[in-house]
Amino acid sequence: MRDTQTKVARVLSEDILSITEARESISRVFKKRPDKSTVIRWITSGKLDGVRLGRAYYTSSQAITRMVQAHTPN
Repeated sequence: MRDTQTKVARVLSEDILSITEARESISRVFKKRPDKSTVIRWITSGKLDGVRLGRAYYTSSQAITRMVQAHTPN
């Protein structure tokens, strides 16, 4: 529970992106735009930090950077 609260607080203090905005941002890195359901799956599985507020999911540009860095070979 504490870990979830920390992630929520971190994401909400960063530059918030809607799923649509996140898809565009990710497409600039990977040259391919992921489907909306893929981004939501990344959030719900913990691969991408994000939050659900009501029916909508949100992430941040910093969370996308963290995900890319974590999954990019050195």
